Amino acid sequence: MTKKFGIRPVDNSKRFHYGFDMAEYTLKNIPEEIYHRAQAAAENSLRSLNQEIIFRLRRSFDTEDARTSALHARWVMEALQSGPARPLQVADMDAAFAKGVSRAKARRKGK
Repeated sequence: MTKKFGIRPVDNSKRFHYGFDMAEYTLKNIPEEIYHRAQAAAENSLRSLNQEIIFRLRRSFDTEDARTSALHARWVMEALQSGPARPLQVADMDAAFAKGVSRAKARRKGK
């Protein structure tokens, strides 16, 4: 095949199958228990092992995104319910910092 304008042929087999480029990654050192559980889950859901792993990764990220969205919504509601906005004072920042430090110390003592 001759080069035209410096363009090389590209393997598009995956692109045509999935409709977009897919990254490839090989998992190494998977604990046997996890491998067997994933294999069993894949068989139960009629998916390949690769499809099962992608499904579970996607679901874990979706769950994390939902938790983050819920947390952000809670922060917005707390801010709206806290009353009208007022200018931030240095004393307010100092109090918030002290509150955060005391919470962190309390968590360390709890561990």
